[in-house]
This record gives sequence, C-alpha cells and structure tokens, in this order.
Amino acid sequence: MVKVVFNTNVLVSSLIRKGKPRLLWSKVVDRKVRLLVSAEILSEFNQVAERPKLRKYVSSRRLRKFNQLLIQRAEVVEVRTRLPRSTEDPDDNKILEAAVDGKADYIVSGDEHLLSLREFKGVRIVNVGRMLELLGK
Repeated sequence: MVKVVFNTNVLVSSLIRKGKPRLLWSKVVDRKVRLLVSAEILSEFNQVAERPKLRKYVSSRRLRKFNQLLIQRAEVVEVRTRLPRSTEDPDDNKILEAAVDGKADYIVSGDEHLLSLREFKGVRIVNVGRMLELLGK
C-alpha cells in the first residue's frame, strides 16, 4: 500500500471542500492509501481548523468526526529526524521529517515550497491531482 504524508493544507482542504482533496481523503478512509502523520502535523491541523475563518465552513460536529477518522486511519509516526530550521519555509520541516521517518512514498501538498523540491531523500512530492493520477483515481 502506498504511504503518504499530507501537508496540512491538503488535510484542511479535504475537510472543508469537495473535489480532488476530498476524493484523495476518501482513499485514506477506504484504506487504499496509508496516511502517515506526526503529533506536530495533527497539532497544526487542529490549530488551523479551529481558526474562525475556517469554522464558517465546517461545524464542530464535522470537525470532530473528521478527527476521529483521522486518528483511526492514519499511522502516527514517531519523528526522530530533525532538519535544520534554515530551510526556505521552516514549517515544512514537520512534513519532511514525518515522511522520512515514516518511510513515505509520497508527500502530497499544495505548498509551492514543498512542490518545488519534487523529491526529498527518496520521497516524491506531488500535488493532489498528480497523486490521484498515480493512484488511478
């Protein structure tokens, strides 16, 4: 099974919007993709999802259900790798570190900093559309 790490923006998009991000999330729910997360990724996701501007798109109940599924379906990776904080966007490090330590096949992101890398230590970095293509939709 393909192992992936979703950037926080992909998790948030799959929560609040229909379309490709939700379709990719359904692959996780249906156990066709193994989602890897770290405690830092989960924490960042919940901080972002609680922001007032996002709360108008999602109810507390929906967020709670999404979180329950996230915990049930995702594998929590213990992060031991620590990258220097001197990268272009230090917030991306948590994604890269989880991918390396979880031995992910892919990072899925909409973040240009990550996408511009294309690959990091053997982990391919793709957008949602490309990941769906690779999975055969």
